[in-house]
Amino acid sequence: MSALTARDEGPVRVLTLSNPPGNTLSLETLEAIRAGAEEASAASGVRALVLESSVDGYFSSGLDLNGLMDLPEARRQEPFEALIGAYRALLACPKPTVAALSGSAILGGWIVAMGCDWRLLGAGAKVALSEIRAGLSPTSGLIARLSSLSSDPRVVKEMVLRGRMVGAEDALKAALVDEVLPEAEVRPAALALARRLAKSPPRAFADVKRALNAQAADEALWSRSLREFHDIFAGGEAQEGVAALRAKRRPRWEGQ
Repeated sequence: MSALTARDEGPVRVLTLSNPPGNTLSLETLEAIRAGAEEASAASGVRALVLESSVDGYFSSGLDLNGLMDLPEARRQEPFEALIGAYRALLACPKPTVAALSGSAILGGWIVAMGCDWRLLGAGAKVALSEIRAGLSPTSGLIARLSSLSSDPRVVKEMVLRGRMVGAEDALKAALVDEVLPEAEVRPAALALARRLAKSPPRAFADVKRALNAQAADEALWSRSLREFHDIFAGGEAQEGVAALRAKRRPRWEGQ
């Protein structure tokens, strides 16, 4: 069974992540998200898009590190490139997009969620952009996006410099999410919201969204971000950090 399935609920296209236990994001899944967003963008009968999870506890825990490290060394940057591709396809979708975060959105999972226009979060869930814990950086483009979403620079600083996981109420206070609901209510609420948004005037919505996201869509910013990732990922800190995550141990930064 595919880790991403699609169905139509009237004018709403629903993409469902189904890869237990943590909904990790493989290359194939990320390509499917990108393709799904692009197909929804082009389909005249689709007026809104929902991205959801069928896995209890997680929207997504991020990139599939085992799959990443199984790639030949020369290809290990490809999952991050695919992640950025999926994120940017969601960001570029001219139609309303809603992330139904019924579980935690961590690392790459939160990056995908940041590509959507609205984010609904389960009351017991958390969000994180904690790449620093793995000796990595989210890169300029994603840090800029997080900063533009948040009303509280302190939360951004805690997330990216200390790797803090932010609980639902704090995420709502910082404007990182639009609504907090009991986990069981998130998916139906996201679908209901998308159905309302599907009634928006399509051309006007697309024009306003393009203007709203103009800075985040800057090509030079993303070229720089990919170079930043390649440079830091090739270093010893990143190799130790990823190895520690896979082994579920504390990283050892001494000597890196």
